[in-house]
Amino acid sequence: MRLTNGASESTHKFMVDGIRYICENFKERAPGTHSERKAQKFLKGQLEEWADEVEMEDFELHPHAFMGWIIPAGIMGIISVIFYWLTYKGAVNNPALAVIAVILTWFALSCLVVEFLMYREYVDFLFPKKISRNVMARRKPTGEVKRRIIFCGHTDAANEWTYSLHGGLKSLAPVMGGSIGGLIVLCVFNIVWLIYDIAGGMYVSKFWLVAGIIQIILIPFFIAILFFINWRVIVDGANDNLTADFISMGVLKEMADNNKRYENTEVCCLLTGSEEAGLRGAVAYAKRHQEELKEVETVVIAMDTMREIEQLQIYTQGCTGTQKNSNAVGELVYEAGVNCGIEMKETDIYPGAVDAEGFSRYGIESVGFCGVNHDPKTYYHTRLDTADNISEECINLSLDICLEAAELYDSREGIESFREEGKKRFKKGYNK
Repeated sequence: MRLTNGASESTHKFMVDGIRYICENFKERAPGTHSERKAQKFLKGQLEEWADEVEMEDFELHPHAFMGWIIPAGIMGIISVIFYWLTYKGAVNNPALAVIAVILTWFALSCLVVEFLMYREYVDFLFPKKISRNVMARRKPTGEVKRRIIFCGHTDAANEWTYSLHGGLKSLAPVMGGSIGGLIVLCVFNIVWLIYDIAGGMYVSKFWLVAGIIQIILIPFFIAILFFINWRVIVDGANDNLTADFISMGVLKEMADNNKRYENTEVCCLLTGSEEAGLRGAVAYAKRHQEELKEVETVVIAMDTMREIEQLQIYTQGCTGTQKNSNAVGELVYEAGVNCGIEMKETDIYPGAVDAEGFSRYGIESVGFCGVNHDPKTYYHTRLDTADNISEECINLSLDICLEAAELYDSREGIESFREEGKKRFKKGYNK
């Protein structure tokens, strides 16, 4: 049974028009840029119309670290192959080349695992420092704050993914698979090579020739990965992730337009910065405010790329499966979806993350709620992610689900009533 009647046409129009306005007036909102900060300031002004308190906080980050290691990693792979062939052909008879190759390839692999798969700071200090910001808006209850629900999106936009634009998964899969798989192969082989070289091996077996040929075959993949990011193009980010920003803002607008407040539930909208730099805004906010967020029960519903209704899913795990999110909050979103006429599934492990994992890392109950195809379409992280390429139907339904989730959360007086059912429904990666 529906607890809410859905959002108004004026809010629907506000979201669509707002996405277009940001795309047209705040272009190139890469993490830590002036445009990103200006957009956050503008959105803060809008939120002040409907919220009781709006806070804007700056934080420091090294935005290029999250993806900036890719070019050096590709070059390290190529150097490793060259060093092997210098040794194999006898041009250089020195184990130092094998030692350097091991160090280079294992360092590149560690960047892949820690920065890209786990979304942790690792080589950030090697890259320039910049300033980003988060915007937090609160609509307070009529009485004491006993619980808090936060709807979250991010305002920054990504640099273009070259192979996402030119072929989608058909291009992404071989380039990523070949370069990542090739790096792993090199890491293992270089250890074997180092041991053999130290032992004074003579490379007479055909194994060493075949190994060298395989490495040569890998070079095109290492060259291709150098062009994975087009650093000259910053996409509009209409779907990823202005859709989530304006849905989160739409919750507060709907409540204000209807003069609605809960008795003990604070409803919040958080617009993070620099999600595309590895969740840095969500992590900065959760770390700075973890004491406050734990003083009263707080749940976070983090949205991303609300584009395709048939792909609306619940992310109970993230960071490529290395970070567990809350099954209980997942159940809250699931039930809200059912009440709005859609039954959403738990997503499979996906090589990526949403802001929910930044909060889960600090023990704040959070879940991801996204509408992105895991077979990336050509608009994903490309110049085609424009205001002309959004789904109003998906945005409107997602807002209804969020309004329903807030109503359910308040009427059931917190998250505990969702916990046991969440354990049963969401099995993947459950470890609480």
